[in-house]
Amino acid sequence: MLATDSTLDHGAILTGLAMSDTEDTHLDIHCIGFESPAPDAFAMGSVVPISWPDDGAALARAEALEAELRPIVPKHRCNVAFCRQTLREGSVGSELPPVIRFADWIVAAAPHDTQDRSSQVAVLEAALFVGGLPVIVVPKEGVEIARAPTRIAVAWDGSREALAAVRSTLPMLRRAQLVDVVVVDPDIRHGDRSDPGGDLALFLARNGVHVEINVLSRSRPRISDILSRHGFETGAEAMVMGAFGHSRLREALFGGTTRDMLRVPQIPLILAR
Repeated sequence: MLATDSTLDHGAILTGLAMSDTEDTHLDIHCIGFESPAPDAFAMGSVVPISWPDDGAALARAEALEAELRPIVPKHRCNVAFCRQTLREGSVGSELPPVIRFADWIVAAAPHDTQDRSSQVAVLEAALFVGGLPVIVVPKEGVEIARAPTRIAVAWDGSREALAAVRSTLPMLRRAQLVDVVVVDPDIRHGDRSDPGGDLALFLARNGVHVEINVLSRSRPRISDILSRHGFETGAEAMVMGAFGHSRLREALFGGTTRDMLRVPQIPLILAR
């Protein structure tokens, strides 16, 4: 669990607690304090004054965050540990991997809302791009994912990222009563199978997963709206999807399905790439 803000992460901690209870696993809650970047150096004759980031202030922020989050965790939960971390803004991609290298999952709150969440976005993207771990992004209020879910949706577009997400969640998909492979407006090229999603359904069935396929037309401008509505209306307990199929620069400039889904997720998103 990567915590950066006590208000934002309250629901994510509740989800992490529920998962560690049902899965009988350990939960580490990493309370992150950010070091602000140093101001530009400037020359005064032959002397160049340099101002370094204040790591003491960052550690104090991590300690304050831990103090705010501890009351959420029941005292009898011996499988939960708090860890304080300091990360430099602008270096999250290089400093976060050693923190999470032995984790199985990352639980995080959805960072896109009306407020500036640039630090939270950097942590989430670093976990996906550099950490190589599946990330469960939960709605603000948190939600419990059952050990044997009734219905899990898989957003499938045939990409490498989508397949990585499926492979990383196979144990959960096997336990689900039904896995709904959702294909939106498939682009069928010459030589492709005539049944969109059929190759994935066969792969999942051979791995002991109960599958159905839903091919949806692009009835709305954004694919994220179609996926969100379908997941909500069918009662999916989570949606598995590949993250950032386009480059981060393109997603930042023009938007993309991943960023759109992260803004106000109605159900937990399980992302991987």
